[in-house]
Amino acid sequence: MQIRTLILAITAAAALVATSLGVVPHASAADSSSAGTDAVSKKEERANNRALSHSVRQSLTHVKGLDSSHINVLARGGSITLEGTVPDPSQIDSAAGATRKVSGVSSVDNRLTVGEAGN
Repeated sequence: MQIRTLILAITAAAALVATSLGVVPHASAADSSSAGTDAVSKKEERANNRALSHSVRQSLTHVKGLDSSHINVLARGGSITLEGTVPDPSQIDSAAGATRKVSGVSSVDNRLTVGEAGN
């Protein structure tokens, strides 16, 4: 019983010392400035992804014989994902080829499928 009381007393004393010394972590000026830079870089990354998606969509609309109205384009750091449907199997390869030619595209994940007419 005395050992248990001693352990509880030591634990309480350690907790008291830790809180009185201010061991609780706090943000410094350097931490807050780096957080601001991360936010800016994430903002720039999102803007770059939107611009690349837009460029790919523009490119797809200029491909002769490609119906891009049901193609969704997702850009993430140069990687492009194409999702949706096209009316003809040959358009799947046409869309992937046109996407690869866009400046800034590093890879293409082609998830296009052939959709039924009228959908």
